[in-house]
Amino acid sequence: MQFNSTAFLLFLPTVVVAYYLLTPPHRRLLLLLASYCFYWVWSVPFSGLLVLSTVVDYAAARIIDGSARRSVRRAGLLASVVVNLGILALFKYVDFFSDSTLSLFGVRPWPELDWVLPLGISFYTFQTMSYTIDVYRGALPARRSLLDVALYVSFFPQLVAGPIVRGSVLLPQLAAMQRFEWENIRRGIAQILWGMAKKVYVADTVAHIVNDAYGSPGTHSGVALVVATYAFAVQIYCDFSGYSDIAIGAARLLGIRLPENFNSPYLAYSMREFWRRWHISLSTWLRDYLYIPLGGSRRGPIRTYVNLMITMLLGGLWHGAGWNWVLWGGAHGVALAAERRLGVGETPPTSPIVRVLRWGLTFHFVCITWVLFRAENLGHAGVIFQRIVTLSPGSFTPDVRAMVAVVVLLAAEAAGLRRRWLDAWALHPVLVRWATYAAFAALYLTFAKAPHPEFIYFQF
Repeated sequence: MQFNSTAFLLFLPTVVVAYYLLTPPHRRLLLLLASYCFYWVWSVPFSGLLVLSTVVDYAAARIIDGSARRSVRRAGLLASVVVNLGILALFKYVDFFSDSTLSLFGVRPWPELDWVLPLGISFYTFQTMSYTIDVYRGALPARRSLLDVALYVSFFPQLVAGPIVRGSVLLPQLAAMQRFEWENIRRGIAQILWGMAKKVYVADTVAHIVNDAYGSPGTHSGVALVVATYAFAVQIYCDFSGYSDIAIGAARLLGIRLPENFNSPYLAYSMREFWRRWHISLSTWLRDYLYIPLGGSRRGPIRTYVNLMITMLLGGLWHGAGWNWVLWGGAHGVALAAERRLGVGETPPTSPIVRVLRWGLTFHFVCITWVLFRAENLGHAGVIFQRIVTLSPGSFTPDVRAMVAVVVLLAAEAAGLRRRWLDAWALHPVLVRWATYAAFAALYLTFAKAPHPEFIYFQF
């Protein structure tokens, strides 16, 4: 089920009302059923993978938590990692590696599968693995209830595209008796509407600029591709952070607080700061479960650079099975390593001029690398870069909305408009009530007359 649909605008209030009418044990059953219904709208058969991941990680965690023998505990952890990454690799990467082998050596090691990528598999795979790893580390006790683990894995607000939430954050809240509080309702609605506005009225509005230029880069001028690249910077941020806002707001309606996933990333003054602000749940997951276990920065500068590159290359591959995503992650890894080598990025610059220069460099580097992220493949990315650098002639239909969107977005982030919006809704209940009626009516009319483009991160 898509957030930007009339079905969701009917589904969510129904679940919230029923949730508060039930006792705690029945609430968990309701949320589990609602979560699977939410997924079944897309596919019933693929929900079997959710069940498989749940059962494997529930059993693995119980084995780890119930044994003092190191070999048994390691076997439980290994089973969880192998099964989860095996499923992810089978559906997402088998064809990629097969195609790459064919391109390099002229032979395909196995037949092409061409399987549909299960919705949300990258997100719930990382989330359920973090549960087992935390149990192995002793940071979290294994849950005895299969229902608790199943709900943790499939909780519908953040099931498809995050945030990726740790068990220590979500499991206690799912088990607790959440009281009905009007502040949660007001703040939840405010955040949902903020996210809906970013997705429906900003991201989807500039999407056609991006799709036209990147769909046939060879026929568009270099200027058109530059404008489309800035438009994509707005689109992907408003699309993905909009999803996160809706997810966090929907959970807040249920009294459950999910961690923020974005914090004005385009105001970052370094790449290190950017990754502290962008897709925070993924960047912290990669840090805690990959970068630090590899050795982090504890084994000298060379090993630190290697660890950074491995982490970012795999982070790029997590986003998509293509060399353009691998190079996107690699470019960010090189930038992070360069900043560490130069000693910048750890503290904000004190000089306003330096801060502005550092911000401009960071923002434009992020925009340039978005070309690798958005291009259909590495070949298309090469064409786009070549036409931008040479300012090649071609078709270009002037559309100022992309540049206006960039300016408005940066101004809104700098002014803290989102925080002001949420605070205003918490403090003015009468205004909230009437604004809610108007906003949901506008959304119903919008959804009734227009298609519902999927969120970008659904493909990952």
